[in-house]
Amino acid sequence: MGTAYGVLDINHGGLLLAERLRGMGYDAFAVDVYGTRRDVSSGVPVLKPDEVKGFDALAAPVHMPLIPLLQRAYAEQKAVYTHHELTGLIIRQTGLLNCKCIEVTGTYGKTTTCAILARMFPQEDVLLHNSMGLFFNGERLGRLSITPANIIKALEVAAEKKPTLCIFEVSLGLCGIGDVSVITTLDRDYPIAGGSLMASDAKLRATKGLKQGGVLVCDASIKIDMKRLAFGRGGDVFYAQDGRVRYRLPDKDGWIRIRFSGGFDGASYRGPALCAIATALAMGASPEDITSAFEGFEGVEGRMKFSTLQGRVLLDNSNSGLNIKGVERALDAVEEDEGWKVLVIGEEAYNVCDGLDPAKVSEILGDPRVDEAILVGDRMRIGGHAHAGSLEEGLAMALEKTSPGDTIISCVKTWR
Repeated sequence: MGTAYGVLDINHGGLLLAERLRGMGYDAFAVDVYGTRRDVSSGVPVLKPDEVKGFDALAAPVHMPLIPLLQRAYAEQKAVYTHHELTGLIIRQTGLLNCKCIEVTGTYGKTTTCAILARMFPQEDVLLHNSMGLFFNGERLGRLSITPANIIKALEVAAEKKPTLCIFEVSLGLCGIGDVSVITTLDRDYPIAGGSLMASDAKLRATKGLKQGGVLVCDASIKIDMKRLAFGRGGDVFYAQDGRVRYRLPDKDGWIRIRFSGGFDGASYRGPALCAIATALAMGASPEDITSAFEGFEGVEGRMKFSTLQGRVLLDNSNSGLNIKGVERALDAVEEDEGWKVLVIGEEAYNVCDGLDPAKVSEILGDPRVDEAILVGDRMRIGGHAHAGSLEEGLAMALEKTSPGDTIISCVKTWR
C-alpha cells in the first residue's frame, strides 16, 4: 500500500501491530527499543533503533520517552502515531469490530467499572476484556494485558463467538472505536514518557480521536472542552443524599437505587459503580437492568474484596494498579477490626511495569494500624521486617503469624 511503518516497542504490542499491518499489505517492521527480545518467528523484521533506515511513519506507545529515532521522525516531518491510534486504524480498516463498543480508561477504577458494566446488559452477548481476563458472557477465554494492541487480539480470539457488545479496559488512553468512551478518573496522576508527559495528558489527548457520533463519559471534576456525560458531584449522574443515584439526561430523568450485597469495601466501589451506571445509561441500558446488575455482585478479585482465609479476615487489594493510596484505603477499611493485623505489601516485579516506591512503603510500615508486615519483592528489603519472594509466599507467612479472628491485608502490586 506504499506506506512503510516502523512500530516501536515489542514489549507492549509493537510486534502484534506490525504483524497486522503486514497482513493488510503494508510494509512494516518492529523496533526492539529495549533490546529485550531478538528471537521472533512472526516473519516481521525486528530491528534495533540504530538499524532503522527509511520509513514513512512511526508508531510508539504514549509512555515512551522521546528517543533519537522519534526525534528523527519529527525532524524529518514523518507521521508519528500512538499505539492507540494505530490500533484504532487497524480495527477500522479490517472491520474486526462488528458490534457496539465501550472503551474505558483512567487512573484507577477501570477494572471494577468494566466488571460491573458487563452485568448491566443481560440481552447482549458481552465480550469483556479487562485486567482480570478476557470473558465472553462470563466464560473466561484467556488472559491478555490491557495494552491497546491487545484489543485486536481479543477481537480475533472471540470472533467466532459473535459478541453484540464489547467492553475494553485500555491503558493510558482510548483507541477511538467506542460508541461510548469512558475516563474513570484523572487524579492520582503520574509522569510517563521519561517525565515529559503526565498520564492525564495522554488520556485527554486521546479524546480528540473519538469515534464520530460517540459519547464521552467522564468524572465531573475533569475539565474538558467538549460535550460529555459527567458523573459525580455537579454532573449528570450523581449520588443523592439518601444514597440513591439521580440521573438527569436530555432524554431521560430518574432515580436508581443500588444495594451492595457485601463481601467488599462498599466505599471503594461507589465511584466505579457510579461510573458504570452513567456509562450504561449512555449506552441505553434500562434502569431495571442497571439495578439488577448489583444483585449478587460480590466484588472483584484483588479490588478491596473481603473473604476468609483459614478463619482470618482477608482483605484482598493486590492488583496491577495498586499504589500507596490504595494501601492506605485498605488500612482505612480494616481500622476498626479487632485482633492482630498483618500487612503483606510489595510487588511481584516480573509481573508489573511500575512497582511501588520503597521509600513510601517504608513510611507505611510506621502506620499504627499495622501490627506486623511482610514485604514482597527484591526491592522491598527493610530491616526488622519479614520478607517473601511472592504474594503466595507472603500470604502463607501471614497465616503463620496470625490466628483465627485476626486480619490479613494483602497489598501486593501484581498482575493476576
